Amino acid sequence: MWLDAKQMEYTPEGHFVVQLSEPIAAHFRYRSWAQGLGCERMEQGRWQPEDGDFGISLLDAAALAGADSPLGRFVGDIPAPVREAVQPFYYQQTRLLQWLARSRNARELFSHSPNLYWLLMVGSGEEEWPNARVDELLSQPRRQILKALTGSGSKAMVKLLGRIRLGKADLKEYRLLCQALAQPERLQPLTTWAGIPVNLLLVATDFPQLLRGRLIKPLVLTKELTPEAMRARIRRYGRCWQDALNVARLLGMTDARIALERCEDPQALKALHDRWTDRLNRQRLIAVHGKVEFPPPPVPGNTHIHPILTMEDLQEEGRLMHHCVASYVHNIIKGKCYIYRIIQPQRATIEVAFQNGEPVIRQVALARNQKPDEQTRAAIHHWLHPDERAHMRLIG
Repeated sequence: MWLDAKQMEYTPEGHFVVQLSEPIAAHFRYRSWAQGLGCERMEQGRWQPEDGDFGISLLDAAALAGADSPLGRFVGDIPAPVREAVQPFYYQQTRLLQWLARSRNARELFSHSPNLYWLLMVGSGEEEWPNARVDELLSQPRRQILKALTGSGSKAMVKLLGRIRLGKADLKEYRLLCQALAQPERLQPLTTWAGIPVNLLLVATDFPQLLRGRLIKPLVLTKELTPEAMRARIRRYGRCWQDALNVARLLGMTDARIALERCEDPQALKALHDRWTDRLNRQRLIAVHGKVEFPPPPVPGNTHIHPILTMEDLQEEGRLMHHCVASYVHNIIKGKCYIYRIIQPQRATIEVAFQNGEPVIRQVALARNQKPDEQTRAAIHHWLHPDERAHMRLIG
C-alpha cells in the first residue's frame, strides 16, 4: 500500500493514523509500540479494535517514507534491536512486531528461534488461528510448535530450522519450509551443514538424492542467481541425476550412485550422464543391428576432410557441433548416406548421399546448423569433384 504524507498522521500519543479517500474511504490507525501496535478502525466517531493488521509492512513502508515522515517517526519508537531483527522478514512483518510488542513468550521464542517464530506468525495468520491458540502455542516447547505447524516436530528439526538462511522470507519460502520440515527423513543429510540456503530445501523435497553428492554445494551456493533461476537450475540437474540413474539401471551398473555422488560440479554430472546414455544407445544399436561397423566411406578423405568411421565418432560429432547428426546412424548402416567432417576453411559436418549410384552432397552444416560460406562450399565440391570447376550442387 502506497501512502503519502497527506494521508498520514503521527499523534502526540504515539499512534499512527491513516485516512484514505480513494480507492475506498478508510480511517484507521496503529496504536503505539507501548500499546502493542494494535489495529483500530474509526466507526461512527469511535475507534474500534480490528483483528490482524491492515496489510502494511511497517518497517519497509517507513524506509520508503523516510525517517522524518509520520510513519518514520512512529516506527522510530520501536526499539532499534527489534527493528533490526525483524527487518529481514518480509511476509507478515507487522504481525511479527505486534506479537513481540505484547507477548513475553513471543519475545523469548524470537530471541532463540527467529525462523520458528516467523513460521508461527505466518502459519497462524494464514490459517486465521485465534489469538488464544497462538498464545497457547507460544508457551509450548519449540518442538510442539513445529509439530503444530508441519505435522512433525523434534529437537533435531528445531535446530536444523535455526540454521536455515532465508532469502526473501516470503510466502513461497514459508510453504517450502513447511513442505520440507514435514519430511524430516529427507533432511537428515543436512544436519551437518552449518548454514543451509533455503533453496536447498527444494532439493530435499524434490531431489533428495542430490543431497548426498559432492556437486550440491556448487549447485546451490551460486550467489548471482535469483531464487527462481536457482530453482530452475536445481530442477534441471535433479532430472539429469535421475535420468542418469535410470540409464545406469538399464546398463546393469551396480555402482552408479557412487559415481554420481563423486561428481564435483554440475558439468561433471552432465558429462557422466552423456557417457552412460551413449553406452546405452550403442548397446541398443548392437541389439537391433548386430555389431555396428559403418560401411567403408564412398569417397576417401583428404587433409581437411575426414570420414566418420564409428558410432562413437558420430555421436561425438553431434555433441561438438550441437546438431542431430547422430540420428543418421541407421541410414549410414544401410548405405543410404555417409558423414564426413571438414576442418578448414570452416569446421562443418558433411552429409554425402547417393543419386543414381553417385555420391552427391546433400547438406553441409556448421555448428548449430549454421550455413557454410562460399569458400567452404567450394572446398567441399573440389574434394568430391576434383576435375570440375562448377559450383557444388546440393540436393534435398
